[in-house]
Amino acid sequence: MIDRKVLGAYAAIGALSPDEQADWYRRAAADWNLSCFEIPLLAGVPLSEPLQQVFSEVSASLVVTLVAQWAGKGQSNVAYGLGSTEEQGRREAVLDAQSVIQQCLGLQREGIGIAALEVHVGQRTGGPVAHSVSLYRSLLELRGALAAVLPECRLAVEITDSLAADHAIPFPSAKKASLNTAQLLEAVAAANAPGGPPISVGINWGRLLINGDRPLDVVEEVLASPVPLAGVILSGAAATPDGFADGHNSHLDPGSGFTLADGEACAERLSRASEPAFLGMKCSLKTGPGERGFDVAEVLQSQAEFLNRV
Repeated sequence: MIDRKVLGAYAAIGALSPDEQADWYRRAAADWNLSCFEIPLLAGVPLSEPLQQVFSEVSASLVVTLVAQWAGKGQSNVAYGLGSTEEQGRREAVLDAQSVIQQCLGLQREGIGIAALEVHVGQRTGGPVAHSVSLYRSLLELRGALAAVLPECRLAVEITDSLAADHAIPFPSAKKASLNTAQLLEAVAAANAPGGPPISVGINWGRLLINGDRPLDVVEEVLASPVPLAGVILSGAAATPDGFADGHNSHLDPGSGFTLADGEACAERLSRASEPAFLGMKCSLKTGPGERGFDVAEVLQSQAEFLNRV
């Protein structure tokens, strides 16, 4: 079942001033009846005051993603990540995630709900067994920290592309994960085996396109596994001569690899699932070469209409 609709508005409005962003979040709540948002948080960087204020004002709940935190540091340190085979890089990623958990606790005290925290494995620095062991250790630490202060918040690991190191598209536009879907599900299942709040996985549709996957097949694979599905964020990807790259291109871009029919098929499948999962959209203003540009209102309105229809 779909338990909440999530708007990843930051992909379209992130370049605007904090006050302008806050105005769009107010409109999402007032005009489109959407008040659950995916938002990136960075360790040691507080959410801007206008965004804190508007999220509190509309009683928002947040799906917090650490993708920007991890991809930013990952560009200068390939060993940074929860699944890193180098202990220093793993510990740094765990401490940064714990710092974000503390930020989430502060936001909750302001009346802002924290629905989920989505983390990431990290880049490939060794073999899948070593990465799985490192991720297992990191997840147990983070689950304990999260359960102590935010017991209602889901901890989820995002399934993302695991292209080979010699692929032409560079990180962070691709090559985001050291484990493929099957390996990641196995690692998360192992972390769940000792008991405690179950760790979930999350899916970003566009990042699976980068990997050459059929995203709906991956949704089915997760639903058939013992690992809970936290939710699916819908978006496309950026077409390049070497394949898809990370861009969160919308269904308005004919080259994005993602259509409203894809979104509807995903929504229909989630609605039939026995366990709750969120459904969201995160689309940028990006277009393919030679295509007309999109503006913020056009992209956000189209996402809101879709989420309110399914």
